[in-house]
Amino acid sequence: MKSYGSFILSMALVLPLAVGCGLAGRIGDRVAGKERYRIPSEAMEPTIRAGSSVTAVAPEEGYVPKSGDVIVFRVPASWGGPGLRVSRIIGVPGATVACCDDQGRTLLNGRSLQEPYIKEPPASRLDFGPVTVPPGHVWVQGDNRHVSLDSRSRAGAGDSTVPVSGIVGIVDSRSAE
Repeated sequence: MKSYGSFILSMALVLPLAVGCGLAGRIGDRVAGKERYRIPSEAMEPTIRAGSSVTAVAPEEGYVPKSGDVIVFRVPASWGGPGLRVSRIIGVPGATVACCDDQGRTLLNGRSLQEPYIKEPPASRLDFGPVTVPPGHVWVQGDNRHVSLDSRSRAGAGDSTVPVSGIVGIVDSRSAE
């Protein structure tokens, strides 16, 4: 009976510590600006599978977007927001984006992009551009271009870009599960 009492005393001490550490880990992630997002659509396949989740880090003050960053962003109201989407930054402020060269590749500042991450060529079945990305905005496209609702699908409407202020996270591509 004495060993059973020791076991209960041990659990009484260890269990709160284990629970506290788990909670601290979640709080630590939030404090560090990390958040998990479930990806409901096929728009980023094959990079991120539909139904999987990713970790994204909140952009720091003064974040400068880079072509190739995979981001979580608030859907602009003119795109049918509210909501969140995940896409890849193709054009940063001041860049010119267009479709496409004679091999079906996206043009960025007049140069053909090598995009090994897209699900299948061509890079776009939608003709667009050239579009110059305004200050404080980015041009985004999903990796599964044939199903993604992204900047290309809004190009004719004149509101094809996403405000940098609408970026809520930069995806850690190693976190996809």
